[in-house]
Amino acid sequence: MMLHDDPVMGGGETMKRRWVMGAAIAAALGLAPGMAAAQAIKANVAVYTGALVAVPAYVAKDLGLYAKHGLDVTLMDFRAAPDATAALFSGAVDLMSNSPGNMMLVNSRGRDLVAIVDNFPAPVWSIVVSAGMATPGKATGYPALIRDLRGKKIGVPAIGSDGHNFARRFFRDAGLDPEKDATFLAVGLGPDAVAAFKAGQLDAVMAIEPVQTVLESIGGKVLLDLQADKTIPEFASWTSSVYHSTKAHADKNAEMMRRFQAAQEAAIAMVRDPANAAQVAAVWSKYNKALTAEQMKGVLVRLGKAFDVRFNCTGTENVGKFQVDNGLIKANQVQDCRQLAWSGAGKYLP
Repeated sequence: MMLHDDPVMGGGETMKRRWVMGAAIAAALGLAPGMAAAQAIKANVAVYTGALVAVPAYVAKDLGLYAKHGLDVTLMDFRAAPDATAALFSGAVDLMSNSPGNMMLVNSRGRDLVAIVDNFPAPVWSIVVSAGMATPGKATGYPALIRDLRGKKIGVPAIGSDGHNFARRFFRDAGLDPEKDATFLAVGLGPDAVAAFKAGQLDAVMAIEPVQTVLESIGGKVLLDLQADKTIPEFASWTSSVYHSTKAHADKNAEMMRRFQAAQEAAIAMVRDPANAAQVAAVWSKYNKALTAEQMKGVLVRLGKAFDVRFNCTGTENVGKFQVDNGLIKANQVQDCRQLAWSGAGKYLP
């Protein structure tokens, strides 16, 4: 059946010509198919200054992946998740990275956070101690090594943060009382933590990369690294960072969420490939001056494969158990990955 031009509908050859012209414009502008006529959607995305989990966002911003998928993104820096969560509820940000545990905690208080796409479905935490601190328990392994921290000053991102909750759990596993046997100080996830450690104000830091590598470079010693130590069953499968929004905001801005998903897929595919480590490190180093690009490349080669857009349901289940065991939520407030996932994120479920 032949197609004919319709002066009203613009069918047939006219439609073909318009489609070809649109595709050519899209290609010239570096836009994804279908984005040529679409106006870029403005979005504010919360990130943690210079942190490993922020790398895909930095890549998507600097290498034009957000723009390619029709987003005009502003990255907004935060020291820790509680601050970013407050900004999300105020409307200052549209999406943020957070742990499923914190999502469950917030949702247990009557909120409705939903996961848009995964980011880092693996454990991130390590404990780095000062060079002069004795660590006789390290040879014995976990949880005995935690007893070396009795009476110490320990830096955490924020009081009540995921890092603080992990530290408290470690203490309980070692038979210690986290409320009495240590002093926890809020120092953020980045430069402030490094500065406090360097000044001798802290004996130990609950760290994520690249802070772990930075602290090692100035004499710190790794007491525990959950990425490297797979002997603790509960933490062997974990999810540390997913991008989420509120259900109401995600539903109202579904096209923004879909475009963000597409950009995240492209960014993580790039970060996961070791062949791109040098290019990704060059981007990351713009946002964190504490390490050289070569040091950052080493971190990416070691951990880049841990990034993924697919939800880790086993890891989320472990996170839920962790929250209950730590008294943060009740058993009936645990959410599995299907319950946490936004209605438009089903493709990332197993």
